[in-house]
Parts: sequence; C-alpha cells; structure tokens
Amino acid sequence: MKILSDEEKNAHWNAVLYEGAKGCAVGAGIAFGLVTYIKKRHAVNYGRMSASVKSALWAMPVITVGAFYADDGSVKFDEEWHRSSYLKQKEEEEMKKWNDLAWSDQLFYKVNNNKYSLIVGAWAASLYGSWKVVNRDKFMSASQKAVQARVYAQAITVVLLLGTILMSLHEQELRKREPEAVPEWKKYLQEQSEKKKEQEAHASTN
Repeated sequence: MKILSDEEKNAHWNAVLYEGAKGCAVGAGIAFGLVTYIKKRHAVNYGRMSASVKSALWAMPVITVGAFYADDGSVKFDEEWHRSSYLKQKEEEEMKKWNDLAWSDQLFYKVNNNKYSLIVGAWAASLYGSWKVVNRDKFMSASQKAVQARVYAQAITVVLLLGTILMSLHEQELRKREPEAVPEWKKYLQEQSEKKKEQEAHASTN
C-alpha cells in the first residue's frame, strides 16, 4: 500500500476543488437555462411547484455536474502525477510511428480521422452546389429543379460512399503493414527484467 505524502494530498485536494468549482459553475448555467425555459414555456406549472421542487431544479444540475467534474479532475490528476512518464513514453512512440510514415500515408490518416465531418460537409456542399447549378435553368419549374438537384445530390452521395469504402480498404492495408503491437503487460515485464539485470550488474561491479 502506497502512503501519500502531504504534498500529494494537498495537490490532489486542490485539483479536485478546482475542477469541482468549474463543474458547479457549468451546472449553475445549466440550471439557469432550465429554470428560465420552464418559467417561459410552462409558467403555470412552475407556479404550482413547491419550494423543494424549485430548489431541486437549481441544486441537481449544480451537484451532478460538479461531482462529475470533480471525479474527472481526480482521474486526470492521478494520470498526470503517477503516469506522466508512461504517457510521455506513449506519446514518443506514437510520434516515432508517425514520423516513419510516408507523407502520403500521413495525409491519408489525417483525412481518415476526419472523414465523417468531411463527408457531411461535402454532402451539404453538393446539395447547395447542385441547387445553384440547377437553379440557373430558367425553363424548368421549381419542382423540376428540386428533382434534378436531388438526382445530382444522390449521385454525389454514391461517390462519397464509394470513397469511404476505398478509404476503409486502404486503412486495412496500412494496418497490415504495421508491426504487431506488444501488449502493455509484456512491455512492463520486459522493463522490469531489464531493470533487474541492470541492478544485478551494478551489484556485481560493486
């Protein structure tokens, strides 16, 4: 069992208090919006509520969000305090893997990681663009223009879906090229074994 130092206890307590205060502020904003909405949209029902219910409308969001933020702050503090070296090592490993990739693969991963937002944006732009193109025709009625624009948009949607499938296939190919990932428990055992050998070597020289 690890005994916490006073410094770590105080740092943890301050981190939890700070995140909890942020959560309470966010919760108060949510409660204000909720109460304002009920007052405007359901004024009669709000007037019939008892004082305890009205208090709960304010207290529950503040307590709930504050507790969530405080708990999340505790977890983040633990990661920064106890796992900073491990997380730094992981970041260095990821950065090395990234630097070893060809520029084309790096570009692909950037696009692939944002593919859904790009697809939605391209689809929305295709709808707008299709309508602008079709709307230039002065001889078609509004309903005919709508049908024509929908046809164009459907065609573009099919192209986007095919592009998504091709990206998924290419991602699978890239994954196959990557070396097999070493489990974390195996890495830990290897590190402990290396440390033990170093200690034994140091003891033998002394």
